[in-house]
Amino acid sequence: MSLQDVSAALLRFPELEGLNFHGLNQFLRMACLARQTIAFQQVNNRKPPPVLPLPILSTLATSLNATDTHLIQTCWAAFKEVLWEHPQVSPTDEEILAYNNAALPNGSSFRHIYPPVRACSNTMCSNYRETDEIMTLTEPMTHKATLYTAKNGALPVYSSSLYCRQCHRRYYHNYFVHKESSSRTYYGGVPNVIQVAQHFFIESALLELFANGMVFGWLSASNWARIYNCALADPNAHIANNKLAFASVYQHYKRPVPEGWNLELRNTDVTNGFLLYSLLLEKTERAGILMLPHDEATQKDRLQPALAERNKAMEGIGQEHWAHACDLCFVVFEDDNGNLMKIQSAHCDGDTIGHRSCKAHDCKTPLASHRRHFCPDHEHLTLKCAVIGCDEDVAAGHRTCRDPEHRALETTYFSRGKALFQLRSRLKKAGVAVQEDSVPPGMSEGDDDEVIIEVGRKGPVAVDCDGKAETGNRTLRAYFGSRRTHNEQLIMRSCGVILSRATFFGSEAVSAVNDFAKATFPSPESTPEFFVFDNNCKLDAHQRVINDRHFENTGKPVDVFHFTSKHKLTDHHCQLYCNPAAFPEMILKDGKWRFNTSICEQTNVWFGGFISVVQDMEVTRYNFFLDEMIKRRNRYVVGQLEAKGHCPWTIPMEALFPGKFQ
Repeated sequence: MSLQDVSAALLRFPELEGLNFHGLNQFLRMACLARQTIAFQQVNNRKPPPVLPLPILSTLATSLNATDTHLIQTCWAAFKEVLWEHPQVSPTDEEILAYNNAALPNGSSFRHIYPPVRACSNTMCSNYRETDEIMTLTEPMTHKATLYTAKNGALPVYSSSLYCRQCHRRYYHNYFVHKESSSRTYYGGVPNVIQVAQHFFIESALLELFANGMVFGWLSASNWARIYNCALADPNAHIANNKLAFASVYQHYKRPVPEGWNLELRNTDVTNGFLLYSLLLEKTERAGILMLPHDEATQKDRLQPALAERNKAMEGIGQEHWAHACDLCFVVFEDDNGNLMKIQSAHCDGDTIGHRSCKAHDCKTPLASHRRHFCPDHEHLTLKCAVIGCDEDVAAGHRTCRDPEHRALETTYFSRGKALFQLRSRLKKAGVAVQEDSVPPGMSEGDDDEVIIEVGRKGPVAVDCDGKAETGNRTLRAYFGSRRTHNEQLIMRSCGVILSRATFFGSEAVSAVNDFAKATFPSPESTPEFFVFDNNCKLDAHQRVINDRHFENTGKPVDVFHFTSKHKLTDHHCQLYCNPAAFPEMILKDGKWRFNTSICEQTNVWFGGFISVVQDMEVTRYNFFLDEMIKRRNRYVVGQLEAKGHCPWTIPMEALFPGKFQ
């Protein structure tokens, strides 16, 4: 607003001459905060209303500590045209608090959440309009809600929806629902604010922060909720968290919670927000529209079909950087005859991350709940002895049969009580050094992680989750807790871009690795020149036995570390076909390796950090979460490669799948 606008207003309304600049500025700023609510109540939105509605007038008077409502109406009459065209303002925390204290009792709020349309968007409806200037939607429904923001903290707000009486659609902030439909149809694109539960909304900017914290900090939804509630929910959290240090100003900056609102961010809202935000991003990137069931009782159930659909699309070649190539993983050179040759490598390895699964070996049917140890198809095995290989029924009150040795396993398991022994096992499995006497022995019956017990020469002994006994003895084995999948297998390029991921349920069998590799490289043109895997000798032998020629043009060296430490010199097949020194194309003239053959171990340092984040996730969310983490990390890795000049490019899909994309 220019000084000319002020001068013109004073000429038309001389009663404003006594208003000082500070008072005028405060009115203009507060009126800008009310602009959205005023516009929402107008049928014709082309021009501002001549006078303020009484609830808005009351809100402005209270927020400005003004007793003369006539003066406020006069200010509106003088400056309404300017305010209608320029409503943007960045309020201070004090202004937001003052406005909300006045607006909430009147059924409105700062950042009141409305539908993005005021006229029906159905082109076949008589209420359809190309613009929202004329409001054709009616029957507003308003309820209390909480908006979690990145800048202004947790805000008490109201949320409203509108209804079209002609085509029977109700329009909400993110989606619309037809009266006779059971689906939510999202508008398309990624909104600035996402509804994560009926009464809770989160800014997309904040959800992006949550997602990056998960990728690079391995932060769980619970930890993000704690961080937000302690450090971001209140703009003056540094004062609220340190009352003694800020005793003189604490009461001034203390922000009370309005009655009827819950401003505490829940971990379920972080999780649902991250999942919904990721789905909206995915649909927008693929020019699609997200549709979710509307009648489901919980947001968890509502998201499930869309998550499962995306999980299926991610299998094999689904990652967006699957066709990535750069000069660290794709090398073009001249051979001795002057011909151009290309070498591309892929690397495969597993990490012992897993989700709860059926205790029947290699069963892929999901559990009905985390409380179950068997899937519905194998529930009858609950009545069988927990010792592997024993088909006898359990004795009453026990998890084993009457066999004395089997009963000894059960006695040993429960006698170790209190779960601390298992905590040590988890640390050891995660690669953390733990002194043997640092944690008293014990294991809790209520802890449901996978546990294996063996009987050695000196009686029952406990073993780690990987099945290796501390004494080296191997006789009887038993699962008394629930079972987890064996590992997560990754295939990646030597530059660090992850191409695909797969869950191995029972073991890291070479047949499963072969199927995974073929799903990742489904055409002969897509297979790499070199496939690096620590058990390539067994993989190659398996392919030869079953006469699988899919990778007949792919060299299969074992990475240098595993070859020198875990492969026997007497294994003729391994030495002949998998010795990395037998592949001169992999070695530069100075004796260095052309590709980083240890990329899997380096990547697993990052990937293994999610073991505590995903350990209790339901399987559909587990798969979606890990695929999303890989997708986001790939984008970061490719960005770093571009910044360092490693010439990333994407191989045309037509070159890898001739004729498929014509």
